[in-house]
Amino acid sequence: MSLLDRVRSTLRGQLELSLFAGLVAVLGVVFFGLHVLIRHEFYANFDRELEQRMEAVAAYVIEHPGRESVAEFMPQFRTREHEAYFQVWDEAGTTLAKSDSSGGRDLPRLEAANGERTFQDLTLPDGHKGRAVSESVRLSPGDGRGVIHVVMAAEVEDIEVLENRIHFILLGGAAVTILAALGIARYAVVRGLRPVQDFARSLEEVDLDDPAAELDVGPLPGELQPVATRFSELLQRLLDGLAREKRYARNVAHELRNPLAEMRLLADLGSNGVDEATLRASMREIGASAAEMQQIVDSLMALTRYEAGLEKPQIEPVELRGELQKQLAAVAAAAEQRALSIEADLPEECWVLTDSALLKRLVANLIGNAIAHAPSGAPVAVALDSRLTLRIANPAPQLCAADVPRLRERFFRIGEADGGSHAGLGLSLAVALSRVLGLQLGLRLREDGWLEATVDGFRALEDLETQAVGGSPNP
Repeated sequence: MSLLDRVRSTLRGQLELSLFAGLVAVLGVVFFGLHVLIRHEFYANFDRELEQRMEAVAAYVIEHPGRESVAEFMPQFRTREHEAYFQVWDEAGTTLAKSDSSGGRDLPRLEAANGERTFQDLTLPDGHKGRAVSESVRLSPGDGRGVIHVVMAAEVEDIEVLENRIHFILLGGAAVTILAALGIARYAVVRGLRPVQDFARSLEEVDLDDPAAELDVGPLPGELQPVATRFSELLQRLLDGLAREKRYARNVAHELRNPLAEMRLLADLGSNGVDEATLRASMREIGASAAEMQQIVDSLMALTRYEAGLEKPQIEPVELRGELQKQLAAVAAAAEQRALSIEADLPEECWVLTDSALLKRLVANLIGNAIAHAPSGAPVAVALDSRLTLRIANPAPQLCAADVPRLRERFFRIGEADGGSHAGLGLSLAVALSRVLGLQLGLRLREDGWLEATVDGFRALEDLETQAVGGSPNP
């Protein structure tokens, strides 16, 4: 990879290269503009001096016919040190006057239109570079010279030496300016990109195996804050997704191990059986284990969807009392089998705004959990008060206050060391469902030893009607 490619491969190198190219271009244009301006001013002043001298010589020659050669004794033309040169011809080409500085050598005869002045660069009689102005003046009809041609020249090497010196100073100043600007730009770029480098370093240090890992965005400039915030959110969602996948795989492997072992044992026992009754019993047990496995997998997949936010509630009016009665009727047989009594305290009618399918699953999980864990012959209470607070309670003699916060955990076993009863996935699903529906699920162990689950945050249908009357367009 070439040096230019290496520079272009980094953001800092691209910024520095762009600044360098921009400075060179700007200073190059400025230098060219100053060159043109300085040269124009130098030669404009020089040409004005030439014109003034030419006018003086022409005026003397016109006013003194026959004595034109005396013009060479004018003070500015008596030196031979390359100051100025002139020569005057008549219409026939005869030299009427010549400067003493010419050293006897003729200047080039530069024809000019009558009344117009012509400037031209030329080589002076002494071999140096010079500049000349010429003019042709038609004399009065009685003057035998007819037309006089005047050429005035002067050396320009001193001007060019001065111009080159100025150019050298300008180039030096431009080089110093570019180096200083590049130093300042490099410092500014390095300092400006330091937050980006810190952000990249913190990103490299994120442990993707740690679900609680966070991206340290640090004090970033305002332009990078939205990017860092959004990137942090995306990274957090990625980590949450990875954690959910790992948790799902771990839970599936953990919970399906026992049913699979049971199914294998039942299959072995059934294969060794000699009568049809034994085979049928084994098949029924295998079917029950398979159903349990399917329920576990379905519950885990539903829980993963809810935690990932893949399930979006479809808000509609739902009659909450009727939904509670349906779920109580669905568990009536299981409650009767265990001699449980259900105490329902429900209003005659209660309409709320929620998702009917998700609400059905939430209520089913809470009531099913109460029925499954209540002691045989105990009551189960289900109540809905006027403030739309749903309470589902059941006696829980096996629970202590320290167990209540852990009831939200998946597969938490009460008295696990002693092989206690399984808490299941019901409450974990209920927590995820309530979060999706925007409800608040609370669990507490009352003083009388009952476990009570409360659900708050239901929106009554009357609230929607009140907002519609008040002019609010949003439900």
